[in-house]
Amino acid sequence: MIGVVIWDRKESESAVIWCEDQASLVYLEGRDQLRDPSYWPRPGDLVELEDEVIGKLRHARHVSHVPQEKGGAIPQELRCPYNPDCTSLAFPVCDYTCPPCKARCG
Repeated sequence: MIGVVIWDRKESESAVIWCEDQASLVYLEGRDQLRDPSYWPRPGDLVELEDEVIGKLRHARHVSHVPQEKGGAIPQELRCPYNPDCTSLAFPVCDYTCPPCKARCG
């Protein structure tokens, strides 16, 4: 399955991924779930993954980076709808003050 990373925290090795099946968000926890442990996904990265449901949460497994063409862009639908210049990709799950546009999301 293909997904887009919408949030990450490299320090705690966690990320949230929105997937093409548009089901629940998928949670990545730890580098041991990456095919290449030297790569850490950042917001906007396309990834290929498998998922595993544990309890009520979907967890990412076997995550790998999908290279994009130079100049490729994340669909506008995933960006902050309140400010067209905002670079935040966290809009779908945010409820905080967006650092790039200094506005409250959600």
